Amino acid sequence: MKMFTENLKKLGKSALTGIFASVVITLLWFALFGQKSVKVLALAIFSAAVILFVLKLVYDFVIEKLGVTKKFLADELFILFALIAFFSTTICAFAPVLLFTPVHNQRAERSLNAYVQSGIVEEIRFDTDSGTLSGWMLRNGQGSAPAVLYFGKNSEDAAGRILELLENENMSSIFSGYHFVCVDYPEYGNSEGAASEKSFKRMGLDAYDYLINRSDVSNVILMGYGIGSGVANYVASERQPSGLILLAPYADGYDLYNSYANVFHGPLRGLVSFKMRAVKFAEKVNVKPLLLVSNTDKVVSYESGVKLVEKYKNGCNFVTMDGIGHDDFWESQEVLDEIKKYLAR
Repeated sequence: MKMFTENLKKLGKSALTGIFASVVITLLWFALFGQKSVKVLALAIFSAAVILFVLKLVYDFVIEKLGVTKKFLADELFILFALIAFFSTTICAFAPVLLFTPVHNQRAERSLNAYVQSGIVEEIRFDTDSGTLSGWMLRNGQGSAPAVLYFGKNSEDAAGRILELLENENMSSIFSGYHFVCVDYPEYGNSEGAASEKSFKRMGLDAYDYLINRSDVSNVILMGYGIGSGVANYVASERQPSGLILLAPYADGYDLYNSYANVFHGPLRGLVSFKMRAVKFAEKVNVKPLLLVSNTDKVVSYESGVKLVEKYKNGCNFVTMDGIGHDDFWESQEVLDEIKKYLAR
């Protein structure tokens, strides 16, 4: 029995050592090779490790003062709670790293610069309280014209989207008479800041305010795709756009997290840092939006989009797309036709 107890003690010490060893290795890897958002994760993990280490010291001191003889059992319980705390912190910090994929398409920027002199496209840049935001504008309208303000899906930047519209006559014709504007999220393209729910919301409002105050813009129609649909919903709830177009919209950030790992229910919902409650924002939207939702979308579930339908007080145009993948909305003629009809109305 004594030997069994000693082995348990050794096991407990080995497990605790292993936890901290994995923390240090993870920290070093992300700190050396990670992007800005990943370095934030490394810092979060390191902070959790320090807290656990301090708690362990306090724990050992209290156990010794209490004169607990069966310390090995208490050690195992501590390790269990340490593991729970460690993995909870890691999930909470790591999930946004999976959620956000900052991109900077420099090739597209170089291509667009060739069109700047002709006035077809314009690089836009404006300062905000949170840093400088940048993006591109396709001047599809004449004089003071309506503008479509587009919030893209993940792994999409302003230069890439504008260049594709510019080079695809079928796509650009859909927005004939409308300026098309895309501003990069914080950490995307040339925009400053770090990606988060708060920064996305702030960026959305700043972009709208910048655009609506331009002399060549008469009114603004908001458009959001995937993760950007939540931003578009939020801005529409805080401002007065002339229209709202949503591709692959979601009800809230919990649905996005669960599309990666369907575990964020009950108490685990507390680990979700990107909540983006679009289902709540929709209740304050004054326009009748167009919702294009695919029944085969593997990233944003069809059911998540359906949750939004009854939330808009003026109703919505809900259209089900058959057999379209999450990344394929722009390539669908049916989607483009629906957008064209909505803008015409």
